[in-house]
Amino acid sequence: MREVARGGAGVVYEAEDELLGRKLAFKVYHARTTERGHLDREARLAAALWGPGIVRMLDADPAEGWIALEWVARGSIRDVLRGGDATLLFPIERWARPLAQALARVHAHGYVHADVKPANVLLRQPSEPLLGDFGIARPRGAPYDGGSPGYMSPERLAGRASDPRDDVYGYARVIEDVVVRCETLIAGGASFASHNELEVWRTLSSRCLGPDPERPADGAALLEALP
Repeated sequence: MREVARGGAGVVYEAEDELLGRKLAFKVYHARTTERGHLDREARLAAALWGPGIVRMLDADPAEGWIALEWVARGSIRDVLRGGDATLLFPIERWARPLAQALARVHAHGYVHADVKPANVLLRQPSEPLLGDFGIARPRGAPYDGGSPGYMSPERLAGRASDPRDDVYGYARVIEDVVVRCETLIAGGASFASHNELEVWRTLSSRCLGPDPERPADGAALLEALP
């Protein structure tokens, strides 16, 4: 029906399942031959981990280079920050806590998502975030393959193998993006939050972006650190 997102791996369209009469997100990989491993990993991991906080995988065809996922009309945190009502992202706790819970589940299964960023956090509801795009996810300790500039930890950039602390870093960058946007709105006269409320989350973000030993070790430790 229309293109809704484009990234390094592929293009996502809003599509319609004519047989079942429902909308879905239809992701087509740019290079179905060379990217088949990413597509297969994204489909299998999303299906294996599906539950609260994980986008639902509906169908996939690695040979043809596409996957079909549940349609999330509200879009991603990136979409809301760019053109939507950013006040929907406050209070931050209502989506930040379930997102941390989703990361804790991923880490408990022995995986690192490896691409936590605003574009990969969909919002079924403001209080119901969904972690998507498992294309570059890796078992803990495996070498990384790709990543998004600005959301990769210094340790990862230095060559460290897959580690849950890198997802914690990406999570903190998402928090930071939202806090900065909210502060801009408040400076412009909006009154949906106070600087003190935002400072609590800025402090958490700073800790998670700080030196590796001070960062929560994984999603479970991140949950304990939340305000």
